[in-house]
Amino acid sequence: MPGIVDWPARMKELMGFVGITQADLDLVRDTAPLIEKHAQGLADAVYDHFLKFPPARQFFVTAQGEPDQAQLARRKHSLIRWFRNSIEFKVDEDFPISLLAIGIVHSHPPTHRAHLGSIPSRFMIGTISFAQTALAELFRREMGDPDRAIHASAAWNKLLMVQLDILLAGYVTDHPIAPVQRGSPTEA
Repeated sequence: MPGIVDWPARMKELMGFVGITQADLDLVRDTAPLIEKHAQGLADAVYDHFLKFPPARQFFVTAQGEPDQAQLARRKHSLIRWFRNSIEFKVDEDFPISLLAIGIVHSHPPTHRAHLGSIPSRFMIGTISFAQTALAELFRREMGDPDRAIHASAAWNKLLMVQLDILLAGYVTDHPIAPVQRGSPTEA
């Protein structure tokens, strides 16, 4: 059936493309105590960062423009759950679909905030970049072995890129854009 995506197969394909090995997944799992210890700080840093940028901030404030603490607490809880789920990463029927659902929720606003529109995909990409940097710094600071810290950071980077593909699937399609023909009115 055209249009049906085998999400686990897509995830496996990208894992091969970015070079995720079992050693990478084992190293990600080995970081669990550090992630657990610093999960709240990581989540706080991500949302503090969002609040610094008006286009991102608008999604996390009250009608009066103040940070919506209840919503922020829920979002931070969800982010921590995502970090934990990432540690237990496995390619099954459920995990890629949960990532796709996250992407769809971000790209299709619920009715209570429809006036804000979709959360731009650039913020999803930027959040993954922010998380990669925060994790690299955490590993550098907390792991006693700099070589292991670099390898842990690389393993997480690969894992996050695989997840980003599925997260962005709620925003974009794989349909190619037709090339611009020379001399056409759309040629810039």
